[in-house]
Amino acid sequence: MSQHFKNIHVGKATLAVSGLGTPKVPQAIKVQIDPSNQEITGELVPWGSDNLYPQNFYDKKFLKNGAAVGGMNTLSSTTYGNGFNLYKKVRNETTRKIELEEQLLSDFPEIDLFVEQNHLDEFWDAKIKDLALFELAYTEHVLSANQETITEVKRHQTAHCRYAKMDETGTIPYVFVNTDWNTANPKFTVPIPYFNKTRFTTAQIKEICKAKKIFNFITDSKYAFITENYYPKAGWHAVDRNGWMEVANSVPELKKALFENQMHFKYIVYISDYYFESYYKEEWDDFDAEKRQKMREDLATNIDDHMSGNKAGGRSLISPIFEENGKFVEGIKVEPIDNKLKDGSYLPDASAANSEILFAMGVNPAIIGAGTPGASNLGGSGSNIREAYTVLSASLVPKRIYVTDDWLFWRSFNNWDRALIGMFSSVNLTTLDKNPNGQQNILNG
Repeated sequence: MSQHFKNIHVGKATLAVSGLGTPKVPQAIKVQIDPSNQEITGELVPWGSDNLYPQNFYDKKFLKNGAAVGGMNTLSSTTYGNGFNLYKKVRNETTRKIELEEQLLSDFPEIDLFVEQNHLDEFWDAKIKDLALFELAYTEHVLSANQETITEVKRHQTAHCRYAKMDETGTIPYVFVNTDWNTANPKFTVPIPYFNKTRFTTAQIKEICKAKKIFNFITDSKYAFITENYYPKAGWHAVDRNGWMEVANSVPELKKALFENQMHFKYIVYISDYYFESYYKEEWDDFDAEKRQKMREDLATNIDDHMSGNKAGGRSLISPIFEENGKFVEGIKVEPIDNKLKDGSYLPDASAANSEILFAMGVNPAIIGAGTPGASNLGGSGSNIREAYTVLSASLVPKRIYVTDDWLFWRSFNNWDRALIGMFSSVNLTTLDKNPNGQQNILNG
């Protein structure tokens, strides 16, 4: 519905205003947990000022950004490669060089059963995603009746876990798990004993479990801390801290608003009172202010209807010209407005923001063909994509250390063969003349 404000005739528009809240410093939260078998009072350290940082980041920012989702999928799938396998180092009798030889799981019945019962393929995939997204992953370990071996393992979603406050020795006693920190209902907040694998040896953890009758505990895997004490400041989240993700996400929101609310004008129409004075002559002086305004509005509506819609293409508007003080004045003047929000506007900004997001992840935009929509992408030739993927695979070698640290822990705790090496083999893209499938496997950690 159009509106009239005195002599200005306009359509509808939408105005959005946003403000910045006052930053808050997180304080430890006192929690009372009273499950049927224990009674614990403790303090948890909130993750973010409202204890909802991972939920807010993932739901409100990450999932709205196609480049971030696509880059994260590429990062996690490249890390997983062909999956987790067991190897042993052997010496080549001919070359005398040390080589890695893949092992059959069936040759190790105890490990084979462990892998099958704990669905480790899905476990590894989920853990890789947690580490890639938040640089933090949690694993719960369940002990046998005699507490000598780990029989079950479970991945806890990173967003569901919060650390208890450190004691005076710097030890974190528990990790609190709650699937809904929005309500943080104490009835559903479960404390699980926590061990830092870098502070306690496997033998020490086993000894503490026996002494305190602990049959399940949680450990974490996290990238190296620089200034943090509890939760990591994920490096690639820099694009959230510096605003690039907000820029990337705001462009589609703006475009959507334009389509839904039509927030731009195509023409501005000037109507001089000389038009009315000339057309109505002496009658104009007899009209009161209300009738004059009504006539102005009627004319504006007629012009708007005449120039709007698909049928308006090619139409003309005839207006008289008047002389005032020796100068000609148009009775009605139509001027086109430069459309600052025309097709393609802000897309380069969104493209730059998306590239910054992928750069922060360490993913070359060429791999996923990132570029300005409607323009040439950044993928280039197949060789560019292939080389970018090879570089990405090689760069993930140190990050796989944090994925496979659970394997090293289980191997030590369960006294499995220490010669067994667990690792993920990478997929190395190649040309079809070298391999009909266009890929080959490589071992790089």
